Amino acid sequence: MPDQNDALTRLVQEHVGDGRALTIRAFAKQAIDPETGTGLSKSTVGNLVQGHSIKVNPVIVRAIAAGLGVGEAVVQIAAMAQYLGVVVDDPFDTPPGDDDVVVRVAHHPDKTADDMPTVRAFVQRPSTGE
Repeated sequence: MPDQNDALTRLVQEHVGDGRALTIRAFAKQAIDPETGTGLSKSTVGNLVQGHSIKVNPVIVRAIAAGLGVGEAVVQIAAMAQYLGVVVDDPFDTPPGDDDVVVRVAHHPDKTADDMPTVRAFVQRPSTGE
C-alpha cells in the first residue's frame, strides 16, 4: 500500500494553529455542522490539528468545512484522499473550453489516463444536449 496521503490533516493545519488564520479555539467554535448543529468535540479538534486519525462521516466533514470557512467539497476531497486513497483530479489534462466544463475523476492515485479509456471516451464524446 502506498504511503498514506495526509490531505485532510494538511488542509486543517494550513488554517488552524499558531501563526495561522484560526486559533484552535476559534476553529472549534466555528466547526459546527450547519445541517444538524453538531459541533466537533475537543478531542476531535485536537486530533485533527495534531494529524491523528479521526472517524469521518458527513456531519464531521460539514463541521470541518464550516470551521475552516471552505466549501464542503474541499473537505470531502481531502478526506477521500486521506482515508480512502482516492484522488479527484483531471487525469486527461482537459483544456478549458468555451462552455467552462470542468473534468474531475475520482480514481486510485496510481491510475493514469491510459488506465481509463472508457472514462476518456465518455469525457470526449460529443455533447448531444441530452
